[in-house]
Amino acid sequence: MVEKETLRKHLLQWEGMLADYSLPAWDAFPALPLYMDQVIFLLNQYLALSPEQNGEKLVTPAMINNYVKLKIIPPPVKKRYGRTHLAYLVIVCVCKQTLNTNDIKKLIPVTLSEEEIQGVYAEFVAAFAGMQQYICQEVRKAVKPLFSAENAPVTHLLFRTAAASNLSQLLTEEILRLDEWGEGNRE
Repeated sequence: MVEKETLRKHLLQWEGMLADYSLPAWDAFPALPLYMDQVIFLLNQYLALSPEQNGEKLVTPAMINNYVKLKIIPPPVKKRYGRTHLAYLVIVCVCKQTLNTNDIKKLIPVTLSEEEIQGVYAEFVAAFAGMQQYICQEVRKAVKPLFSAENAPVTHLLFRTAAASNLSQLLTEEILRLDEWGEGNRE
């Protein structure tokens, strides 16, 4: 079992890493179209939360090819991927941790124009940043009482985060199931 002081330091270090992390802005995407290997390189950099994840294959060519085949992202143009593709891929890669492909297709239809996906992507980045701040605050709040008493349970934080993840996923799925959901309801 991990000592509480070690766990406290680790959680605060992770919170600091999360606080320093950010998804790239639209303008940070390269303006020139990229080949698959360049897209893979960039996405793995964009999605790596920690230095330990750098070098991990968070995204592979097979994944991207499947997203194209399943019509989750638009097909490349002459084997090249632009900003639109990168925006779709960042959203898909983050959302696939909790949503299935059909729900992701409802959330960001492959038919969006470049201007529409730019707006959707900006909204996604802002929502991600807001939740990121919330999670950082929760970690800081949880660390204080967790270690103030000799026998404070570590499981309380684990239960809270697991419940929040589960309930957030259920809420997202319920909203996407509504018949009224569609491209006109993006506001």
